Order: sequence, then C-alpha cells, then structure tokens
Amino acid sequence: MRDPKHYFKNLPCKIEDFAEGWVRLKFEITPNLCNYRGIASGGVLAAFCDTLMGMASRTLGYKVTTLEINMNYIRRVNSGESLNGVGQVVHHGGKTIVVECECFNEQGAVVVKGRSSFYIIGML
Repeated sequence: MRDPKHYFKNLPCKIEDFAEGWVRLKFEITPNLCNYRGIASGGVLAAFCDTLMGMASRTLGYKVTTLEINMNYIRRVNSGESLNGVGQVVHHGGKTIVVECECFNEQGAVVVKGRSSFYIIGML
C-alpha cells in the first residue's frame, strides 16, 4: 500500500491487515461524526465503506474511481464505538472491479454492509 493521502488521514481509521483483493480497517466513531443523538451519520459510514472497498481494489495494484455504491444499514452505531470493516474483491474485470464489505461492532454484530463497483483508471 502507498502512503495515505489527505482524505484518508482525516478519517479516524487505520489499516489492520491486507492481502491481494482484501483489506481490514478499524474505524473509531468520534462525536464529530455523529448526529445530535450521538449516532453515526449514514454518510460517514458510507464514506468509510467507500474507502474500505476502494482500498481493497488498490491491493490489486489499480487506481480506481467509484461508479456506484449500495449501502445497507443494519444496526445503529453510537459515538465512542469502534468498527472493524472488511472489504473483499468479488469480481475483477477488464475495466471494472466489484467489491463487497461488512462492518462489525465490538460485539461482532454486522452493522453495515456495502457493495460497490469501481472503474479502473490505471495502474498505481
């Protein structure tokens, strides 16, 4: 993996592990990422999943851009919680890559699932 750029540096997450076509990140839910009830914003969770799935694509050695993203919010995520997210490439075509992700709370329950298609811009 290459050094993280500005966007990744501003997300409270860290790379836990990765291999070809797969990555695991940890994401800290801080108060500034939550609504007035202390619940993580769906947009913040989508941004984390987009980053997670994009990084899984990058493990194959490609620069990519998101074509579409689909999110399923299963359980709420509160301020102060940590999530573990896993992104896995499920299809690698000539011009596109499809990735799925799951994010788990500290109890191991799935809180968010995502699926995204990425367009391959070129090699890293």
